[in-house]
Amino acid sequence: MEKIRIAIADDQTLFREGLVNLLKTNPDFEIVAEAENGKIMLGKMAAAAVLPHIALVDLNMPEMNGVELNAALRKQYPTVKVIILSVHGEERYMSKMIEAGACGYLKKNCEKDELFATITNTFNVGFYFNTEIVNAMRNTAHHSERVLKNLNNIPIALTSRELLILKMICEENTNAEIGEKLFISARTVDGHRTNLLAKTGCKNTAGLVIFAIKHGIFEIQF
Repeated sequence: MEKIRIAIADDQTLFREGLVNLLKTNPDFEIVAEAENGKIMLGKMAAAAVLPHIALVDLNMPEMNGVELNAALRKQYPTVKVIILSVHGEERYMSKMIEAGACGYLKKNCEKDELFATITNTFNVGFYFNTEIVNAMRNTAHHSERVLKNLNNIPIALTSRELLILKMICEENTNAEIGEKLFISARTVDGHRTNLLAKTGCKNTAGLVIFAIKHGIFEIQF
């Protein structure tokens, strides 16, 4: 199995070093970069021979904070999946960062098992949302709005096949798994996924899940 390459950006030295030591206890993880702010992290990525799969990013950092780093990564390294680790647990922070393209959001006092599950799930299917994130997005949703609208508030129409695939994405199925269940190729599924991203204006798989939750297309159960 391929190891999950992880980069960490956090200005709190003791927390960052403790996090590195904790992640090293999992044989499936490999730490490939550490930085005390977003600017240094981008510099390390530019010089790296291989990019991380996952970036664990703190919100509050000097020079370039987590909001700015997330935006830069989405633009320069879109394959890198961002998971926010922050002391801020308010819904407004969670909602803002997920809508900005983060694939997960955890408070720094989370349990080790949840941290490991978030990293693994994000690597495998593109997102991990716990109860707090889902509740934050539900509280900003408008399910009474029957017309589907993209991120630019423009009405859109999804085909029945696109809606079905969107629901299956929300259920954490990979392209291969969806293709097997629908008797189509994984490449065809990827084409539908690309169309969904284009129509909705979402940045990644996590964004598609949030779109589905906000429009009442899918309901995550815990």
